Amino acid sequence: MTVSEYIFNFLQKKGCDTVYMVSGSSAMWLTDALQRNQGLRAVCCHHEQAAAMAADCYGRTRGIPGVCLATIGPGATNAITGVAGAFVDSSPMLVLTGQASSRLIRYEMDTGIRQHGTQSLNLEPIVSPMVKYFACLLEPGDIRRVMERAWREAMDGRKGPVWIDVPVDVQNRQVPEEMEGDDQAAEKPAAAVDLRAIAQGLAQAERPLVLAGGGVRGAGAAELLERLCRTLQIPVATSRGGIDVIASDSPYFVGRPGSYGDRASHFAIQQCDYLLILGSRLSVSTTGYYPQRFGQNAYKVMVDVDQKELSKPDVPVNQRISLDIKEFLEGLLDCCPELEPADHGTWLAHCREMRGRYPNVLPGYAQERPLNSYHVSRLLSRCAPANCDVVVDTGSVCNIVSQSWELKDGQRYLISGGLSAMGFWAGAIGAVQEGRQVIALSGDGSVQMNVQEFATLRYNRLPVKLFVFHNSGYMLIRHNQHNYMNDRFLGVGPDSGLETPDFCRVAAAYGLDSCELTDGDDLEGRFREILGKDGPFVCQIRVQEFGELAPKIASRVMPDGSLKAAEFDDLYPFL
Repeated sequence: MTVSEYIFNFLQKKGCDTVYMVSGSSAMWLTDALQRNQGLRAVCCHHEQAAAMAADCYGRTRGIPGVCLATIGPGATNAITGVAGAFVDSSPMLVLTGQASSRLIRYEMDTGIRQHGTQSLNLEPIVSPMVKYFACLLEPGDIRRVMERAWREAMDGRKGPVWIDVPVDVQNRQVPEEMEGDDQAAEKPAAAVDLRAIAQGLAQAERPLVLAGGGVRGAGAAELLERLCRTLQIPVATSRGGIDVIASDSPYFVGRPGSYGDRASHFAIQQCDYLLILGSRLSVSTTGYYPQRFGQNAYKVMVDVDQKELSKPDVPVNQRISLDIKEFLEGLLDCCPELEPADHGTWLAHCREMRGRYPNVLPGYAQERPLNSYHVSRLLSRCAPANCDVVVDTGSVCNIVSQSWELKDGQRYLISGGLSAMGFWAGAIGAVQEGRQVIALSGDGSVQMNVQEFATLRYNRLPVKLFVFHNSGYMLIRHNQHNYMNDRFLGVGPDSGLETPDFCRVAAAYGLDSCELTDGDDLEGRFREILGKDGPFVCQIRVQEFGELAPKIASRVMPDGSLKAAEFDDLYPFL
């Protein structure tokens, strides 16, 4: 068995069924081994960034590493954006790259010379800061240990990407019959945490609240969180990364806080007296610009598997617990039968009343012309099926959809959270799986970043429905230049150096079916028709070029040029 055959046999035995790739000469034996492996499907993308983003979404939706195969040099560096996104969003991924011969790359590694082979780059110092494990495989006998270590690192603790670089002369070498495996790291001792005290604190608090982040879903603990909320009658707010841990119609759902959040969740966070923070890194986009006053009336308990996130000093936290979220919730639920919880009915009713009083999507949006993006997003969410994966690109579309999408039980909601990378819609390629629909939403600017993947959708007949919010450029940046640069526009639309195409014509060039929707069309009827189609489809929607994004944490420009943000619970438009 060759090294390349071993790699893909290993991945197949672990449960992987798809590899996202762009072929290249220095990955020739890897590519051939993949082609001959009957248990794996290769999806050939047209850019390594898209292949990595697809592997990211595969990892999130399947719970095991998505696999990206690329070639030497520029093939590897093209994948970096997708890998960095998976790193900050805790998505398990395995990247395989071809490399120059072991003699050449060894010389590069030993001497630090810029290059000693055509296209070759020493990748370790470039990618190590954004992966959990990197190995350049110089000896065939190391392949078992390297693969086992890579899999363990991708899956253990805070999940993330790993990278294996394989020189072209090593790829087709025979592996020894006897090889050493990975020396498993010693198990961490159980954290000394008094879970009963925390359960008691939640149960007896007058106004308890859970802030759930992406770590809940990453730990496979969404159902446990629902059980806890139901048992103790506790409401839940979700960060952007945690949107899909609870359905929008749940009686325990409060809202989604952040720079572009909603009033109900912001009020609840500032009013609660006990805040349990689960798997959220408390980024500025979640806490606002005065983190020291975030949840200022609450006793705060933060649980995260990553000690570095717990060590951040930004938000004053009373108790920090380094523990897997699933293990933590299981332990907490074990304590619940012994408790006598306070009556949280009045607090729950108050949170629900705030949600109803302060909607993000106002009734008048439906009558606006051109189309209001919030109205479009809300209507599409109501038409979307429950067995659906929703992939949302970045920019104004991410803010709008994250504020307005009504998440159904069973849906997944995937964004480029920490990196906020344009072109993330292409990750929808990796979300495709039998029996589930995939909806991708993107702005016209972001679609351009991976527009070549229209060919991948067409060739593979992937059932991705791409909805393009066409607002003639970069609406979020247009707002920034309007608010803070006195309308000195540059690079945001046709009047400032940037023009986006008619994506129906682009879709036609790639052989994809498409349509355009605008004001006056029966949106609900057309949405249901599009979602009922087989195969890929591109729907371009003409929306307002300068539609307001709200609610939001607004900032004012001070006389010295600095920005002063409003308080966390004082969202614009100001009440």
